[in-house]
Amino acid sequence: MKISVTKTKDLVTPSLKANLQKVSSPRPALEAMGLAVVSLAKRSFTNPAVRAAPWPALKPATIVAKKKAGRSEKPLQRTGTLAKSPRITEVTNRNVTVGSDRKAGSHSLAAIHQLGSPAAKIPARPMFPFDKNGKPTDRARRNVISAAEAALKIQK
Repeated sequence: MKISVTKTKDLVTPSLKANLQKVSSPRPALEAMGLAVVSLAKRSFTNPAVRAAPWPALKPATIVAKKKAGRSEKPLQRTGTLAKSPRITEVTNRNVTVGSDRKAGSHSLAAIHQLGSPAAKIPARPMFPFDKNGKPTDRARRNVISAAEAALKIQK
């Protein structure tokens, strides 16, 4: 799964836009924006307050199976590798891409859980701070803008 943060009207305030035009390269600001998204994604596994939407509870049979296997009873916490997987996968002077390389066969495990899979009867449990339409949460918007502004101040 890949999620890109680009210089869009949704995230770029007029003052941030003006500051981006003053620097030689927006890359450090974009990297900081990506790291803000990665941080929220990783924290979503343990902090429900940063999630884009509440996670449905596990089915009783799933809880029993997890207990029997000696695993955590928390959703998306079987081994912890998905929780550690959000990262920046690409940074250019135009965008930053955040994603996860975890797979279930040929499918993105992050995408399956972010969006859900009705065919597989898997409910959406979004870990990335974006709603089902791709809009950032208010917290993500604030964190991304703050990270970009801080990076631009350092770069000047």
